[in-house]
Amino acid sequence: MQVSMDEDDIREDSEVEKSINSWRQSERKIMIETVQDLIQTSHKYAKSQYTPSAQRARWAKLAGQLIWYKGQILKNFSLEAMTIEMQTLKKRVIESEERRERESRTGNYPLIGFRKSRG
Repeated sequence: MQVSMDEDDIREDSEVEKSINSWRQSERKIMIETVQDLIQTSHKYAKSQYTPSAQRARWAKLAGQLIWYKGQILKNFSLEAMTIEMQTLKKRVIESEERRERESRTGNYPLIGFRKSRG
């Protein structure tokens, strides 16, 4: 038994997905910009002559952790983009299969030709 969704339901879901993805992208951009600012600040303090030497190592460690965190955010973004692409591809394959099934049901069969016998 195949459950079919109305086109309105699919359109509504895709609009919701688009708005969620758009929101995620804007939030991720803000996160990356904030982390980049924090990385620059921690580098500045790690290199500053006015920062006590005992704290320079802490600032350098924080910069390293923030760089790792930024990398994780970017990796998740790549994974999400790949997931969205896979969903789009899956949808296209399903639509193609449904179109092929409809065409086969309508009787669009290739014509079979018989050779005339000579003789």
